[in-house]
Amino acid sequence: MTESIKIGGGAGFLDDRLEPALDILENSNVDFLMLEHLAERTLALLQEAKRSGKPGHVANLRHRMETLLPTAVEKKVRIVTNLGGADPIGAAKLVCDVAKEHGLNNLKVAAITGDDITEMVRELDPVLAETGRKLSDLGTPLICANAYIGAFEMKDALDQGADVVLAGRVADPALAVAPLAHHFGWGPEDYDKLALGTMTGHMLECAGHATGGNYADGGKRVVPDLDRLGFPIAEVSDEGVIITKTHGSGGLVDRHVVRQQLLYELGDPGDYRTPDVVMDINEVKAEELGKDRVRLSGVRGRKRPDQLKVLCGVDNGWLGVAEISYGGWNAAGRAKLAGEVVTKRLRRDKTVSNLPLRVDIIGVNSVFSFGEPNEEMLDARLRFCVRAPDKESAQAALAEAETLATNGPAGGGGKTQSLRRTIRTYATYLPREQIQPNWQMVQ
Repeated sequence: MTESIKIGGGAGFLDDRLEPALDILENSNVDFLMLEHLAERTLALLQEAKRSGKPGHVANLRHRMETLLPTAVEKKVRIVTNLGGADPIGAAKLVCDVAKEHGLNNLKVAAITGDDITEMVRELDPVLAETGRKLSDLGTPLICANAYIGAFEMKDALDQGADVVLAGRVADPALAVAPLAHHFGWGPEDYDKLALGTMTGHMLECAGHATGGNYADGGKRVVPDLDRLGFPIAEVSDEGVIITKTHGSGGLVDRHVVRQQLLYELGDPGDYRTPDVVMDINEVKAEELGKDRVRLSGVRGRKRPDQLKVLCGVDNGWLGVAEISYGGWNAAGRAKLAGEVVTKRLRRDKTVSNLPLRVDIIGVNSVFSFGEPNEEMLDARLRFCVRAPDKESAQAALAEAETLATNGPAGGGGKTQSLRRTIRTYATYLPREQIQPNWQMVQ
């Protein structure tokens, strides 16, 4: 590699802010914009929506493309994203429609397919990593199964001139590996280079994490202008990757912030497995080059795994949540009493007595088990959660929370309720050769 390439990390989750991505496009002279929107639960919910006849791509795709695409085309920035969700082809068609509506003619849009292997997994009935038993032993319907695929189908689409590439379940770092492999001509056996690309993608995939969002700590670790947090930009060359951000944006890029994101959700730092390479960051060095500029170098790579991770989503019933507040002297004590009342009543009701139930006093034991409520607390909120196989049972359980306002204890108010269908995800692993990802241009 003899030149650098710049990739902006424009999103880190489904509903991330649009302002920083637009700031990158307008002010940073990047070559590519990477948009990572697809968490495991998000994909499972999109698969459920698709099965119900609704769009399988993310709901805010049109708004995001209407906001970002005109500037991206004007600045000649290519977009690589997993906004395709459970329907990359449908998502690509929508992007084409947005382009035509805005007079962006001749835009090339590619869709990456082949990650959806639901029927294959249903037939194979593989062993799940979390349980050590076969998928069918769950006794719960399989909703979806998606393989984590790598960068090279996206690279092929970019090689053929795609301006926007929409994938579904690709490994998050692959969204950066693809444009780097395209630009520098990397192949599947360029292990150290692919590891550099993977490290780059890992730094960008959570967006604001790498610019202080996951570092700021209320006066202990100060990140300036967090309300105007800029998102990260990676400048990649043969000397490593420099992490920075747009000039004038809020946030912080220093050794501490960068190293915290580098280790985020990594597991074994010497054995980070992706579909493209096994990355080893044990010898990586973080060097501050100036204000908001940190270079990472020394990453190593090994041959990619023979198996691909597969995400399986299964029906997990209905989740009902009710909350009620108690104020004044002994508020936490009354919240505790309310929780005991609801629990006893539900355990006596044969129609719902076997449902999984959780009762928390927010601020007392909802995150950590601190023990008994403190009498000096003047504000406590009871949260009551129940999981049921059907909507009717969940509603019947939630009805008990409604009675607390008049049937005691005293001083309850501000009730809220929610009820939603849920999906649980599990992982399994299948031989790489059984999974056949592909890509196509869409008009």
